[in-house]
Amino acid sequence: MKRQVIAYLHTHWDREWYREFEVFRLRLLRVFDNILNMLETNQIPCFYFDGQTSALEDYLEIRPEKEALVRSLIYSKKLYIGPFYCLVDEFLTDKTCFSKNLELGMKRAIELGCTDFIGYLPDTFGHSQNVVEILREFGMDKCIVWRGCGDFPAEFKWCGMDTVNLVRGYFQNVFSLNCDIEQKAEILKKELDKIAEKSGEYILYPIGGDHLGVEKDIYDQILAVNEILKEDYEIKLSSPFEYFQLVADRFEQFEYNDELRDNSKTFTLQGCYSSRLDLKRLNIECSHKLNLASRFVRFCNAEEKYESVLDYAYKMLIQNQAHDSICGCSIDDVHSENTLRYKKILQITNTIISELKFENHLDENSFL
Repeated sequence: MKRQVIAYLHTHWDREWYREFEVFRLRLLRVFDNILNMLETNQIPCFYFDGQTSALEDYLEIRPEKEALVRSLIYSKKLYIGPFYCLVDEFLTDKTCFSKNLELGMKRAIELGCTDFIGYLPDTFGHSQNVVEILREFGMDKCIVWRGCGDFPAEFKWCGMDTVNLVRGYFQNVFSLNCDIEQKAEILKKELDKIAEKSGEYILYPIGGDHLGVEKDIYDQILAVNEILKEDYEIKLSSPFEYFQLVADRFEQFEYNDELRDNSKTFTLQGCYSSRLDLKRLNIECSHKLNLASRFVRFCNAEEKYESVLDYAYKMLIQNQAHDSICGCSIDDVHSENTLRYKKILQITNTIISELKFENHLDENSFL
């Protein structure tokens, strides 16, 4: 049976990892400048920007003149952003921070005109079942995962939510390889065959990878590959949203109601939970202090004065909760910057609490 392949163009953007944030941001400028140009000139139909608004925020901080173009592309459903502010590790954060992550991400995405959201979690090191409940609280009814799934089909119900398992992962960058089209078609067929084993009539295929852009001749490459693979597959550039519509009847065929932490098919890198424990301790301290400061602000009816400051501090905390940061698997300079952010968060929270205590003659126990 010939399968229809719904392919979506994307990039997975770690703000920092094996290089520092500012080094990766310079690469982000090059990558996203090109993507915006390709979208504006209709060289590609749409682009999925990794489910997080932090990368777009980092881009627009340097390229503020591009915001009008970004808004128009989002409005015309060529550029999909959010719902998260940053893709964080699900087992090293708490519900308050995870919810704040979605609150900040969706607020910015909606401000820019985005209305379509998926709980996009392609590279998180395993998944907590509690995530589904939080996604529902923010109005989402669909999710995409990868790491932590066992021998699962491509579509399943996870704790009652329609969920897609990226069978072969998100980093399918065959079209970026330095080889001829016949070799690319051969590699691609092997990958699609493996995904097809877990899929029905339609196959979801991500085109992209870590810090990668879109090949300028992507359309021509796809046409050439389609000709070679025409007996088995036809690739169509689209979005994950179309795929969810096409496979709506398949989610009921398999149901799973527990955490996704299987390490047999995809590495969940659980050794990261015991690395760089100084970061873990600072993360817990900052999470507690931010929650305390937020409650103190509400108790004193001081939201107008401190809301934007708290959001600023929460953004720094959430940036540190990205899996390559909080998991302690980045280079030393990255984790030095993480530590500095944590110290700034403590400076902010301690100052807010001290100011409110002085102004209102209170102590921390007054509102508990």
